[in-house]
Amino acid sequence: MFSRRQFLSLAATSAAVTAFSGCKCPFASTSGIRVALQLYSVRDLFKADPAAVLKQVKEMGYTGVEFAGLAGKSPKEMRAMLDDNGLVACGTHIGLNAIKPEAIGKTMEENQILGNPNLIVPGMNDKTKEGWVEFAKIFNQAADTAAKNAMFVGYHNHQHEFKDKFDGVCKWEIFCANTNPNVILQMDVGHVATAGEDPVAWLKKFPKRYRTIHAKEVYPSDGVMGQPPAGKVGVNWDQVIAFAKTDITQWFIVEAEADPKTYKNVKGCIDFFKTKGLA
Repeated sequence: MFSRRQFLSLAATSAAVTAFSGCKCPFASTSGIRVALQLYSVRDLFKADPAAVLKQVKEMGYTGVEFAGLAGKSPKEMRAMLDDNGLVACGTHIGLNAIKPEAIGKTMEENQILGNPNLIVPGMNDKTKEGWVEFAKIFNQAADTAAKNAMFVGYHNHQHEFKDKFDGVCKWEIFCANTNPNVILQMDVGHVATAGEDPVAWLKKFPKRYRTIHAKEVYPSDGVMGQPPAGKVGVNWDQVIAFAKTDITQWFIVEAEADPKTYKNVKGCIDFFKTKGLA
């Protein structure tokens, strides 16, 4: 979780917006989609030496990272490390409270320093339909606030959003149907497939909202794309990639959680995307 500070002045905010809109991305694939790493995948290594991890991530071929905490560094310190390694921040995972009205200004400030426009809540739960409708209202307000600053608020799914239903309608559909188009959706395709659902069908149901897609293979596995566990049907990556090329998707974000102490699995993931022409 980020620390909380006073929101930027109007002039500083305007400068940050200009920086977002004027950013040039020389590492984009021919499709315009790039590949980033969710640093939670190597969390033990990142906590011990974030600078060394960022260097390795860049050398493997990733062009961006998504944060789940800053390993004790300030946003300014972390931004310097990103710049030193030619990486960009394409997202951060934050708690629900960080996007509520009393906190979102400070959350945006932290992320403007990082150069990150995408503020993603990576999980929440309620056992009622009404609770999910209330979640949607929080996201609508936060996303409208963020949009004024060229930033985006979104939600990242796990499996329960598809397995749990109210009167036959799953949590994901309730949330998506009750949020406005400013709320982006970060689908974790591995979780969707593991829940027994078709990721592409759900991508198509709520299009033009997937600025980032979490790239993960079905469970249980080491998380390397294209290598599902024995006896399991893996994600149809060709279909997912084809959809992303028609949508607003800017990033596939790799999350391989099985072994946070090595680079083996995240190296396998970027090598897979290289075979698809995306890295």
